[in-house]
Amino acid sequence: MRIKSLGLKVSLIVAMMVAAIIVIIVLIVSAQSTAVILDLTEKEAAAANVSFSKQMEGLKNEAATTAKIISYSNVVVDAIINTDVAALKTALMSYGENLDTVTVCDRSGIVLVRMQSDVKGDSVLSSVSFSTALDTGIGTTTLGKTADGDLIAQGSAAIRDGNGDIIGAVTCGHDLSNPRYVDEVKDYTGSEVTIFHGDTRYMTTIIDENGDRVIGTKASDMVIDVVINQRQGHGLQINLFGKEYYAYYSPLIVDNEVIGMLFNGVHIDGALADQKAMMSIVLTVGIICGIVCIAMVFMFNILAVSRPLKKIGIFAQKIKSGDIGVSSSSASTIDVRSSDEVGMMARELEQAYTQLRGYVGEIRDRMQGLANGDLTTESEYEFQGDFVLIKDSINDHIRNLNNTMTEINSSSNQVSAGAKHIADGAQSLAQGSTEQASSIEELSASIAEIAERTKANAAIADKTAKLSLTIKENAEKGSSQMDDMITAVNEIHAASKSISKIIKTIDDIAFQTNILALNAAVEAARAGQHGKGFAVVAEEVRNLASKSAEAAKDTGDKIQNSMNKAELGTRIAGENAESLKGIVVGINESSQLIAEIASASEQQSLGIAQINTGIDQVAQVIQQNSATAEEEAAASEEMSGQSDILQQLIAQFRLKDSGEMYQSLPSMENTPTKRIAPPKNDDFSLSDNSRSFGKY
Repeated sequence: MRIKSLGLKVSLIVAMMVAAIIVIIVLIVSAQSTAVILDLTEKEAAAANVSFSKQMEGLKNEAATTAKIISYSNVVVDAIINTDVAALKTALMSYGENLDTVTVCDRSGIVLVRMQSDVKGDSVLSSVSFSTALDTGIGTTTLGKTADGDLIAQGSAAIRDGNGDIIGAVTCGHDLSNPRYVDEVKDYTGSEVTIFHGDTRYMTTIIDENGDRVIGTKASDMVIDVVINQRQGHGLQINLFGKEYYAYYSPLIVDNEVIGMLFNGVHIDGALADQKAMMSIVLTVGIICGIVCIAMVFMFNILAVSRPLKKIGIFAQKIKSGDIGVSSSSASTIDVRSSDEVGMMARELEQAYTQLRGYVGEIRDRMQGLANGDLTTESEYEFQGDFVLIKDSINDHIRNLNNTMTEINSSSNQVSAGAKHIADGAQSLAQGSTEQASSIEELSASIAEIAERTKANAAIADKTAKLSLTIKENAEKGSSQMDDMITAVNEIHAASKSISKIIKTIDDIAFQTNILALNAAVEAARAGQHGKGFAVVAEEVRNLASKSAEAAKDTGDKIQNSMNKAELGTRIAGENAESLKGIVVGINESSQLIAEIASASEQQSLGIAQINTGIDQVAQVIQQNSATAEEEAAASEEMSGQSDILQQLIAQFRLKDSGEMYQSLPSMENTPTKRIAPPKNDDFSLSDNSRSFGKY
């Protein structure tokens, strides 16, 4: 559905802008408050973790201090010297109220007494705390593991007798599996506390839904990788057992070995709930403020925009419908009195209305003057802007009409005089047409005689063309036979060349036979008496070879002579063939020229026939012109009468030159008129075809 009200459109735009601003503010406040909460909880968790680490250091120092106090006790020293276990245990009970473990050994590392149990007599030299104190006389503080694998913060001291000799050692410790230590840290920092033994929760303040401490569970793989493997502190937001925390993990390192982790987690559920409450308040206040702003804008638009624009629209609709107060009275003002842009638009529209009414009134007056025949008065009204073009157009129309009517008045006089001249010319034309008719008849007879002679020439040319065609065919046949003879002579010449090659071969054989016979004679001579018969045969062979060579040479000369004569015959035959071809070409050209002469004669005959036809038509036209000239004379008289009537009509207009006009125009029904008689229908018509000599 389209919204037509501008005020409603503006209100909707403002509403969307207010809603967008509220949403942006809520998102910004939410993001900033979340960042502040996370930053504060991160710092709180890190601070709690530092406090937890200091608590561990305090436990170690407390254990070391207590161990030193016990080592200085004379009761303890005497009990060790006298090996009085009962007295020693009684003395330790008075010092170890705040301790979880107290162990005393002699100089050889054998346990004399344990306050936390009755086990004794075992060696503790494997413990760094005991071995260091016995070897160096200096106690230590450490966070380590017991023989049972428990985590303990302990301190040690060497026990000396009156001479300063080391007679034993004592260690005091706090067992970190005791929940009171993590509870004390929680009470102090307000955060949840967990001690990890390796990657497993060893002691914690976190309680599950059953009210039990969640010990024995493992940390996440990511925390284990960062804190234990990479030995770095790590803070993150995490959900543990259904609650949101910001947690901080730090590694427990003893002798360059990570034995566990310390965890501090700050609850952020409450902070997030407070944040949601604050966001609800901000959103509610923003919505209320937005609704108030939208309502105020809506009312302002209705009162200051929509209503004035509606009045302006009604006024504009009145102008659109053509009501501008020219033919009837109409209000020319708009009931809008504001001084803003809307009021300025109303004032401008009122001024435009007034100007438009003046323009239309002036145009009406000028058009009424034209309707009454007044062509002397031009518009003098002050038009503005593009409306000046209308004023100029009206004045141009008046001036053009005035000039046109003046020229028509002048032309009508000229038409009257011209009509008389036309009548005289028509009479002269009729007389000339009669004389032309007799000349045309003589010309027609001469052309008919020329046409007969042209037809005879065309027949002779046609016979000549046929005879040339027969000669051409005979010449072409002789040329073809000459080509066959040249082909046969060429074949004889080729065969003679082949025989010459064969004779050459025979000559070569005779030569080789002669050489062989000579060689045979030489060999027969070498053979002596035994080769005489063979020598005779060889001599005969030589004679035969010589005769064969002479016969072959004689035959070759004759064949060569035949080849030369055949070549001469071929050349002569070729020249004859070329001559015949020239004769054929000449005959072809003669045949074409004769055919063209025959065709031209025929075309000439046809042209003369068309000329004869055209002359007949000219004769008919001349007769028509004679009749038409008589009719034009009558028409010119009618034209003269009509020009007089036209002058009377023009006199009804008041022109700038005359300054006079009649009160009314004469009725055309009472004007005498003569109709021009149509031409007489003689027994001829003008032919409209391709062979027409002319059209008149």
